[in-house]
Amino acid sequence: MKLLSSGKVRDSYALEDFPDLLLLVATDRISAYDVVMAEGVPSKGRILTALSAYWFDLLRGVTPTHEVEGQPDVAIPQALVGRSTLVRRAEMIPVECVVRGYLAGSGWREYVQFGSVGGQEVRAGLMLGSELPEILFTPSTKAAVGHDQPLTLAECIDLVGRDVTMVLRDRSIELYRLAAQHARDRGLILADTKFEFGFIDQEIALCDEVLTPDSSRYWDLASYVVGREPTQLDKQVLRDWLDTQRWDRMSAPPHLPDELTRRIMESYRSIYERLTRRDFNSWPGLDTTYSGRRESD
Repeated sequence: MKLLSSGKVRDSYALEDFPDLLLLVATDRISAYDVVMAEGVPSKGRILTALSAYWFDLLRGVTPTHEVEGQPDVAIPQALVGRSTLVRRAEMIPVECVVRGYLAGSGWREYVQFGSVGGQEVRAGLMLGSELPEILFTPSTKAAVGHDQPLTLAECIDLVGRDVTMVLRDRSIELYRLAAQHARDRGLILADTKFEFGFIDQEIALCDEVLTPDSSRYWDLASYVVGREPTQLDKQVLRDWLDTQRWDRMSAPPHLPDELTRRIMESYRSIYERLTRRDFNSWPGLDTTYSGRRESD
C-alpha cells in the first residue's frame, strides 16, 4: 500500500494490485475549527466506518456510490481492521454539498444577522433550532487547506457547471430527506449534514464518509425544544468545550481531558446504536474474518 493523502481524519492508500481502488482509513483523530487535536477519540474511526457502511447500504438505491462490487482479495493489516473501507477511485467534485433542515451553527448566526441562510432568504420569526420552511442546499468550496467558503447556487454553477450543480442539489436534498426521516424514527434529529460526490465511470457517485457525527449535526429528539440549545450528540460537544478555553484557534490546541474524549466516544457510539438498533460491539466489521459483507447480509 502507498499512502496517497492524509487528511484531518482520513488517510487514503493506493493498492499496487488494484489501481482502480483505494483503501480509506478512518483514524481516531478529531478536528475542530480546521485544527486537528493532539489527542484522539478512542474507537472513533471504527464507529465512523460502521456508520458510513450502514448509511451507504440504506441509501444505495438513491444514488451510485463508491462501493466496490464483490470482494477483491486484499489483505488488510490488523491495525486497520474495522476502520478501513475499500472503494472505487473517483474524480472528486470540488464542492461540499451542505444540506440544512434546521437553524443551527453558522446558518443560525447568518439568519440572526441577515435573515438568510447560505445566502437564501428565510422567513422571519424563526428561533434557534427551528425547522426550516424548506430543506436548503447551501454548498461551499472544498478547500485543501484553511476554511471552506460558502457558494451561492450561481457560483456553484460557475465552478462545476449547471448540470452537475443541479444533480448535486437534487440528490443531496433527497438523501437528506430520507436520512432525516430515518433518524427521526430512531429518536434523533438530523439537523444538517454534508455530502461529497465524484465521477466514477462518468457517473456522479456518493463518496467519502456519509452522515457521520463528524459531518452532521445530530440532536436528541426527546429533549428537543425550539429556542433552546439542543442536546448535541455530534462533534459540537468538542466545539462547545473549546469555546470555554482560552484558545485563538491558530496556536496549538488545548489538551483534551480524558473525560471529554470519553464523552465524545460515547456520543458517537450512541448515534450508531440508536440508528442501527444494534450493539456496536456486534458490528461484523470488527471481526478479523469479516469478508466485507454489506449490512443487509
